Amino acid sequence: MLLPQISTPQTGETIVESVRSHQVATETSADIVVVSAEELAATGERSLPRQLAKAAGVWLQETNLGGGSPILQGMSGAQVLLVVDGVRMNDATTRNGVNQMLNGIDPAAVERIEVVRGPRSVLYGSDALGGAVLVWTKRRAPAAKSGDAGLHGALDSTYQSVTEGYSGALTVSGAFEDHGWLAVGGYHNWNELEAGSGEVQNTAYHGESYFGSWVSQLGEGRTLRATTSITRDFDVPRTDRLNPGFGQTQPSNAEFEYAVQDRQRFVLAYEDRHGGAFADVVQARASFRYYNEDRIQRALGSQSLRREHDTTNTVGLGIDLQKALGEHHVLTYGVDVDYDDVDSGRVDENIVSGAITPKVGSFAPGSRFTSTGVFVQDELTSFEPFDVTLGARYSHYAFGFEDVNTGADEDGDFGALSGSLAVGREVADGVRVVGTLAQGFRAPNLSELARDATFFGGTELANPDLDPEKSLYAELALETRKSTWNASVALFHDNVSDAVGSRLINAGGPGLGDETYLRDNVNTVEIWGAFARWVTQVGGAESRWSTEFAAEYTHGQQYDDFVDPSTGDEPFNDQPAQRIPPFHGWVGLTYDVDRGPWDWAELTCQWAFDQNRLSPQDLADPRIDPDGTDGWATLDLDIGGPLGGPSSGSTWTLGLHNLFDEDYRVHGSGFDAPGFGVVVGVRVSR
Repeated sequence: MLLPQISTPQTGETIVESVRSHQVATETSADIVVVSAEELAATGERSLPRQLAKAAGVWLQETNLGGGSPILQGMSGAQVLLVVDGVRMNDATTRNGVNQMLNGIDPAAVERIEVVRGPRSVLYGSDALGGAVLVWTKRRAPAAKSGDAGLHGALDSTYQSVTEGYSGALTVSGAFEDHGWLAVGGYHNWNELEAGSGEVQNTAYHGESYFGSWVSQLGEGRTLRATTSITRDFDVPRTDRLNPGFGQTQPSNAEFEYAVQDRQRFVLAYEDRHGGAFADVVQARASFRYYNEDRIQRALGSQSLRREHDTTNTVGLGIDLQKALGEHHVLTYGVDVDYDDVDSGRVDENIVSGAITPKVGSFAPGSRFTSTGVFVQDELTSFEPFDVTLGARYSHYAFGFEDVNTGADEDGDFGALSGSLAVGREVADGVRVVGTLAQGFRAPNLSELARDATFFGGTELANPDLDPEKSLYAELALETRKSTWNASVALFHDNVSDAVGSRLINAGGPGLGDETYLRDNVNTVEIWGAFARWVTQVGGAESRWSTEFAAEYTHGQQYDDFVDPSTGDEPFNDQPAQRIPPFHGWVGLTYDVDRGPWDWAELTCQWAFDQNRLSPQDLADPRIDPDGTDGWATLDLDIGGPLGGPSSGSTWTLGLHNLFDEDYRVHGSGFDAPGFGVVVGVRVSR
């Protein structure tokens, strides 16, 4: 079945569970949705962000085809945390706006994804204001555990007509008595996108990926796992800068592309489930992450070509422990440390004379960032009829860089304390109510502390005196679980104070786009909304028909006391918050055939209402129509079945997407959405 069910594992599934993502009694299906690799692949979408958006109903913003940033509870970019195998992917250079992080994970290496809504700062630290996306990669268990010592392989290939592009991945795995290994190699090539409005120029790119996992059984309950992941995308165009946007007669740039996006991750993870005085489960991770981004930029009409690179090396350590203190008391606690070292460079080339001029990179020389956190979470089920989950974290941050003007070493530090409380109670048979109060925070990173950047044509200056963003979140959720259906609804309110924004300090020349801004803690943002979800087996437990419906509404308002010196007005005060998704949702109808040449078929409708509540920043953003973004609805038909018999493990899928060739744009995205397309997927497995 394509659409995800409630996150409880099905009978017979082997789920490798992280201590931190252990589902406590106060979690509901309104808070967390789990989608499997099979559900992701069955969407027929070309990238992991798009697969997740369709399979889990996550709102997705795309500035270019090589990106894809999930928006949770009205927040995106550095306000949503991405974690892979327990290791955070957000680092000290993660952009505060939309970014390409999730697109840098090969779907062929993914086992499952957990989408967690609402602040998770207690467990995961900075950035988890809107929520967290937890990605778990594939592994091969040792033969002593699985009983399977054979060599297995699979070849996955997908063709997509809207880009006339394709992807392929070869997976090979094997197992010895106490060891298991798995390797994945992939390639993708996407050409110009065909939207409902016609071909979208400056969207094509290509890339490659490599993934490896080695698991060693060290004894009963003890394992050591080493993983390696390398993904590279090449020549990814910044579509919104190369194509004219709203309010523009010509594009902002003659050239703007990410020549290389190279992401590498090496993780050594140890797990001990033997039990001891201080912990029943110990999970420890040591990681090294490398990210290099090469960019080429040239403004329209300019003879100066800018070549930039940013390289971030990150060393991390995390230790998670879990201890049951009696039958109704589970304690989860741990520590994590990350150190980021950033090298940034730039040269400007005159395309006429060929003259080369060295410049300061995006980040100041010697940029570095250290984060340390300790956390504890206590799950109590002894206060019948109530379940209670308490949590607290303290985090400390230190940073440094060289002032490009004086050559002096700038450094600073700051801390953050956060807590959470959730209380649940069963009010009727299969009906639960859960109330949550949680604090969240986001530490300002080097993108804000030590990086000057272009900003709506002007310049945005770094500010080493920033404070962390802080939030206070409240949620009331109602969940009903019955034998053939379940439903949940959550109402939430989030107040984000000291939100990092931009303060105008020099208006420049009229209409020249040479304004100068300073990053500062200028905003308070209030977000409130509702999320509802309903899943049912139509016609009873034995029925092959099932349906799912979900909808989400988010309302945001920002408050800013900045006064425009030329008018005396407060242009950003009491205005709609930036890039808030419209009221949107999806409905799916699935038929499980489980016989003959095909196994399943699903009809999915995704929809969104108009979004006319635009912030001043939205009105100045060429990606967004200043008259508002029109509503839309699309219809997809996906079917799949076995190749060579039900037991072969080989499968085929066929997708007919956007059946009515709807011409639309997802609010905040940098190009029009795909039009009608055919997707063909084949998996040959042995």
